[in-house]
Amino acid sequence: FQAFMLLGASAGPTIGGFIATRYDLRAPFYAYTAVGVLSLVLTYFLIHDPVGMVKKHGGDSGFSWPTVKRLLSNSSFSMACLATFTIFFMRTGIRSTIIPLYASTVLGLNSDAIGIIISCATITNLIVTIPVGHAIDYYGRKPIIVLTLAITAVSTLIFPFATTFVTMCAAAVLLGLGTGGAGQAPLALATDATIDEPHGLSMGVYRLFGDVGFVVGPILMGFIADNSNLSMPFYVTTVIIIINVVLVQLFAKETYSRKKADSMIAPPE
Repeated sequence: FQAFMLLGASAGPTIGGFIATRYDLRAPFYAYTAVGVLSLVLTYFLIHDPVGMVKKHGGDSGFSWPTVKRLLSNSSFSMACLATFTIFFMRTGIRSTIIPLYASTVLGLNSDAIGIIISCATITNLIVTIPVGHAIDYYGRKPIIVLTLAITAVSTLIFPFATTFVTMCAAAVLLGLGTGGAGQAPLALATDATIDEPHGLSMGVYRLFGDVGFVVGPILMGFIADNSNLSMPFYVTTVIIIINVVLVQLFAKETYSRKKADSMIAPPE
């Protein structure tokens, strides 16, 4: 699922940049509208509800504030929510907003080059999706979140020091490597931590944090850029990610690690 989503994210910037350069800035909107209509038709005719689904939490399917409070009091779940907030915040605030502005305004790159830079991040993200998924199961959710968030922080800090197209692409590759795990592991942690909770509500709360980060990121980063410079958003985001790393390390509890589980199995005598 994650791989297909990232495949679209990888192709989008490159194709959009190519279309904008060859035609005009309105052309990508028409192209994406056509793709959206095609997706709507395929969804309508080919996607159906699974047969034989059983509601495990049938009696708890409604919205409940006490349940939400219980979910947020779960330290592992709340840290997973914080991590996904940070990743969505970074994706829209930095990757989709500030990086194109920085590349265009400071470095003078065209839309083709900017599309390639963004695609370097998303393609790398796509490439590492399956290996990172294996690592999340083997080493555990928490260490992968901490490691990949740290990589994301380092890559974010590199961008304002990048002065060429090549160095921007290199920073984007590192960013894709970091977000490859930081985008998947929190979901696994949140799912494990709420295995006995209403799934719809718990995933709704989890996604809410991501959506808030998605909306707040561009607004806050744009405000900071307008009142300082285009480098400052990178520094602020780096600090936010580092704070997140510390909080996850301190408060999140590991929910599953095959390596740890295997080590606890006594060898046969």
